[in-house]
Amino acid sequence: MAEFIFEDPWSDPEERRRRVEKALQRWDREALLEGLEAFRRRRGKRGSRVDRASVEAFLFWLEREGRRWPALEAGDVKGFLRELLVRGNPLSSVPKPYRDKSLVRVLASLRLFARFLDWAGVGWPTHVEWPQNVLNPVRHDLALPEEAYRRLLESIPTFPVAHQRPLLAVVVPLMGEVGLGYRELCALWRQDYLGDRLLVRGKVREVPLSPEAQKAVEEWLPLRDYLAGLHPIPYPHLLLRTARGKGRGKPLSPLALRLLLEDLFHHAGLGGIKQIMRALQYRAVRRFFQRGFPKEKVAYFVGVKRIAQGWE
Repeated sequence: MAEFIFEDPWSDPEERRRRVEKALQRWDREALLEGLEAFRRRRGKRGSRVDRASVEAFLFWLEREGRRWPALEAGDVKGFLRELLVRGNPLSSVPKPYRDKSLVRVLASLRLFARFLDWAGVGWPTHVEWPQNVLNPVRHDLALPEEAYRRLLESIPTFPVAHQRPLLAVVVPLMGEVGLGYRELCALWRQDYLGDRLLVRGKVREVPLSPEAQKAVEEWLPLRDYLAGLHPIPYPHLLLRTARGKGRGKPLSPLALRLLLEDLFHHAGLGGIKQIMRALQYRAVRRFFQRGFPKEKVAYFVGVKRIAQGWE
């Protein structure tokens, strides 16, 4: 009887280099994941579903973005982490945004993949950067740029639905200067406006208003009071619907507010920004620091436990 000797193709340095180079050129995820598992086995480690899912999603993201190996962009790792933070795993049937701590584990998986490439004799592209702090650069980039914020404000007077313009003129500063979310905005009462301060419900806190935000609220109040007076028992909310019909003067819903902001962003040529509320909130974080508030105060103002390093 003939004797057959099984040889592991990953044992031969030349063969594994050839396999990995071929797989990278074709973005053959299955072949690369097979090699990654072989790399782990040789180090006495069991396979990890987290490593497999993270690396597979990263390879898919690179292919989707039109990258060709090894001509990746320097910020590709950070761009992929931002995708997970904002939208979730692009290969998931129902993607959900990742939590901050989960990004640390994903980054560890990508570093494992880089070590696998070194073992295969291919190597990680030296120009591709690894984030020094996985959370800070990703979150910092989410803030709406000042030029985009200026365009947003300048587009309000030309917004196609004229009766929504006064509402947008107060909503944008309350989000971009104060950092309020959709639900917090809709829950505000008129009495919560205290001149240079605003009492925010939900995560109850008192937030100082910038001159821009205070001016926006002052200019909105006459129309708001008129709208409230259209009903026998006026609604106490600060933001009321301006649309004509039975709903005029009634409180806004978070969904209606979100859709209105999406329309404004498209009108301003900013339709590519998907996480509108988050972009405006992080812009507000940046503004609070510019106004000289310490990190602990900024965290309190925007309703979070802490502000990561790197914002100051």
